[in-house]
Amino acid sequence: QSRNVSSSPYGRAHVWKNRRNKLPNPIVPIFPQKVILSDGSTFTHYTTSPKSKIRLTRDLTNNPTWNYGMNKGGMFEDEEGSSGRMGRFRRKFEEFADNMDWIVDESD
Repeated sequence: QSRNVSSSPYGRAHVWKNRRNKLPNPIVPIFPQKVILSDGSTFTHYTTSPKSKIRLTRDLTNNPTWNYGMNKGGMFEDEEGSSGRMGRFRRKFEEFADNMDWIVDESD
């Protein structure tokens, strides 16, 4: 039941008219994609890219950001050596080196 005459002082401008519904959300295509890592291992994941296969040259196994030891020829940096934290500490405070026995770890 609708009224032809509005009792509002603003008229019928504020009343919603019959409007069409919004467009439905778009359907996003999802494709399976086979990922080949640099060491040859593979896995499948789903993406919006239609490319069915992707070969990675840089991944977690050969990226120095994720494998810290790659920067030193496959060996992790020695903390006690001249390039580690203790080496930097010793170089910084070498003028006080006459009594640095407290630094040495006695648990060995």
